[in-house]
Amino acid sequence: MKDFNILIVEDDISSAENLKKILVKQGARVSLNHTGEHVLEQLTDVHLILLDIMLPYDDGLSIADYIHQHVDIPIIFLTARNDMDSKITGLRAGDDYITKPFHPTELISRINNILGRFYDKTQTTLFNLTIDPYKFEVFDKEDNEIQFTKIEKRLFFYLFSNIGSTLTKEQILQYVWPDGDTYDNSLNVYIKKIRQKINDHDNMIISTIHGIGYRMNAHEK
Repeated sequence: MKDFNILIVEDDISSAENLKKILVKQGARVSLNHTGEHVLEQLTDVHLILLDIMLPYDDGLSIADYIHQHVDIPIIFLTARNDMDSKITGLRAGDDYITKPFHPTELISRINNILGRFYDKTQTTLFNLTIDPYKFEVFDKEDNEIQFTKIEKRLFFYLFSNIGSTLTKEQILQYVWPDGDTYDNSLNVYIKKIRQKINDHDNMIISTIHGIGYRMNAHEK
């Protein structure tokens, strides 16, 4: 899990800190959320989420469903619920389900299994771009890394994670600005800036779907 970014959503602060120490020793970069609130704001560059089910803001299953409505990130549930119905429900909603207490070795093994299964570390070519979805980096045809702002990167990789699918403006606004502090016009400006940086002057990579939103294309239209 070296160099992977992991988000821990756990209301028990002591447990969350202990988990963080375990993962940092394995080389992971770890961020914390103790309520489940505003979780979408923390998903930029995140490769995997460890999610408790019983949280003060909302239950983990609802949060997982909310996340998956916006982006495809693997989720491992960490919970004290060990009955069969809870396990089945959790495995349907996420990618793995680990009951507390657990041994750190088991957790590390399961995380590495999910990361190895979910992420292909090979780079992807898209038109004149080379995209590294593991490092969240984009390179032009001269192999120069394109320098996105934080918002631009979040927006670009949201479109990329849903490549070939049309995303409504409402979906994009909710994911990129979950606090609702921006408007359609701001989104249009950021799309324009991204197109300029990736030399998408003819909108072949990012298409405007009039009256609906935007789509990143896998192949030429």
